[in-house]
Amino acid sequence: MQLLRNLLPFLCISSSSWRALAGTTYFQSSDYASGALGLGPMQTFKSSSSTPPAWNFVVPFNDSTSGQIESGLIFMAPRGTNVNTPGAMIYDKNGELIWDGTQFGETLTFKMATYKGDPVILLWTGQISGIGVGFGYDLILNNKYEIIANFTAANLNGSLADFHDIQMTSNDTALITAYQAKSWDLSSFNIADGWLLDSVAQEVDPSNGNEIFTWVASDHVDPTSCFASPGTSGTAEDNPWDFFHINSIDKDNAGNYLISSRHCHAIYYVSSSGDIIWTMGGHNSTLTATDGTNFAWQHDVRWHNDETQISLFDNEGTAWELDSSSSRGLLLDFDSSNNSYSTNTQWIPYNVTVSESQGNVGILSSGNTLIGWGQVPYFSEYDANGQFLYVVQFGVGDVQSYRAYHYNWTSTPSTRPSVSVETDGSNTTVYTSWNGATEVDTWQLSGSTADSPQLAIPISNTSRSGFETAISVTDTTKNFTYFQVAAFNSNKKIIAYSNFTASDGTQQNPAANQTVDSSSSNSTGSGSSSSDSIRVVVDGKMIMAVFVAVWTLAFVV
Repeated sequence: MQLLRNLLPFLCISSSSWRALAGTTYFQSSDYASGALGLGPMQTFKSSSSTPPAWNFVVPFNDSTSGQIESGLIFMAPRGTNVNTPGAMIYDKNGELIWDGTQFGETLTFKMATYKGDPVILLWTGQISGIGVGFGYDLILNNKYEIIANFTAANLNGSLADFHDIQMTSNDTALITAYQAKSWDLSSFNIADGWLLDSVAQEVDPSNGNEIFTWVASDHVDPTSCFASPGTSGTAEDNPWDFFHINSIDKDNAGNYLISSRHCHAIYYVSSSGDIIWTMGGHNSTLTATDGTNFAWQHDVRWHNDETQISLFDNEGTAWELDSSSSRGLLLDFDSSNNSYSTNTQWIPYNVTVSESQGNVGILSSGNTLIGWGQVPYFSEYDANGQFLYVVQFGVGDVQSYRAYHYNWTSTPSTRPSVSVETDGSNTTVYTSWNGATEVDTWQLSGSTADSPQLAIPISNTSRSGFETAISVTDTTKNFTYFQVAAFNSNKKIIAYSNFTASDGTQQNPAANQTVDSSSSNSTGSGSSSSDSIRVVVDGKMIMAVFVAVWTLAFVV
C-alpha cells in the first residue's frame, strides 16, 4: 500500500494559507505539520478543478496494522478559512479523492444511510449563521449523486432545517434538527425584551416533507438549568440566547428519541409523546454515573447494542471554557434496570488536545472505531483494543470537519469521465478522472482524427491510479486530434465513455453507438456486450484482440 504518490519537491515556500499539491498524500511530514506547506495544503489535478485538502499521515499504516484497517471510504466535509473550496468530500483510505461534492456548498452533516432499501447520501445545504446554526435543506442523493429528495423543517413559522444532524430511521423517515428565535422573558438576566434561540427535534417524511414528530426544548427544559449563560446574547431577534444547542438526535426500537444538548451537558431520552423519560448528565441528571463519568459540551450521541450502550464525542470545552486537557471519544454502558451508566471505553486523540466544537465517534462493524476530531483537523481509526491504527491530519490552520465517517460506498455516476490533453512537442499526455466513481479498474485510451472526430482508434489500456490517471500516448503513427477514454470495471465491462477532447479543450460527444447498459455498472459487471475490449496490455506489451463485429459495435459511428 503506497501512501506517497507523486511527491513533488517544493523549491519555493510562500506564506499563503494553502499550497497546491498535485495529487499528493504526505507521510509523517514535518513540513506539512509545521505549516511550511501552507495552512491548508491541497491537491490539484489536470482533468478536474477539485482542490481537496491533502492528507498527512502522522501515524501511518504499517505491516502489522494495515491488515486490521476496515476497508471502506472516508466521508468528510472540510471547511474553514484555510480550505480552498469547502464542502463534501469522499476519500479512499490512502488519501485519494473519490468524490468532490463542493457544488452543494459548505456543509456540515454529510453521511451515508439507507432509504427505501437503497444506499444513499444525506447532505445538508443552506446558510450557516454567525451564531453557529444553520437554515437550509436536507438532500438525499442516490448512488449516481442525483437528488432524489429535498426537504426541510415543517410548521416552524418559516424556520428551516439546521445542519447539526440528519438521521434516517428504519421506517424511511428522517430525524432532523432546527432552530427558531422567539421572544422570551430574560429579566432575571437583566435583559429587557429578551430573545431565545430554541432548539427543535423533528421527524419528517422526506418523500413529502410532512411533520411526524416535533419536540421543542423550551417546552421541557428550563433554560436556566444549562451551562451557557446569555452573556451578550438574548437582546434581539438576530442575537438570541442559544440556551440548549441541539446537535444530534437518534431513535430506538421502542420509538423513543435520544437528544443531545451541548449547552446543557445533557442527553435527554424522550418519549413519542414528548415527555422526558430520563436525563443523563447536566445539572439535573436522573441517572447515576456509577464510576463518576462526566462529559461536557458533547456531540454525536448514538445508541448501540440494542440500547445497552451509548457513544458520544466528549468535547470537554467550548470557545469560552475548557473543562479538561483533552477531548475524547466515549462509549458508555447503560443499565436501564438501575438507571445508571459507566464508561466502557474512551479514546484519547493523538495530539491530546481539546476540540472546542464538532466531532464524532463511529463504531465500525469490525470492532474498530473511527473518530473525527471536529474543529481540530484530524481523524483517526482505532482497533478494538483502543490502539491507533493510523492518524490523519488534513490541515494546519483553520481547517475542520464537523464529522468524519467510514462507509462502504459504491457509485457509478451519471456524469461522464473528464479528460484533459497536454501536448509538449512530440509528447502527449492524457489526464482522466471521473468524479465520484468507485468501480473504475482500467482506462482504455482511444484517439480520433479531425476528419473523423467520433471514430475511436484504441491506443492503450492503463490501470486506474488514484483520482486522476495520467496516460502517455504511445501510438505516434497517427495524427490524433482528439482523445477519449472508456472506463472498465474489474470484470472488464465498459461502464462509461468520456467525450472526445482535443489539447485546446475542444470536445465532441461520444459516438452514437457508444452506449452503456446500466446493468454493466454494478458490482457484478453484468450486462455489457462482447465489444468491451479491442486491445489489452499484458506486461507492458500491446496485444490485439479480434472479435466478431467488435470494431463496428464498439468504436465506429
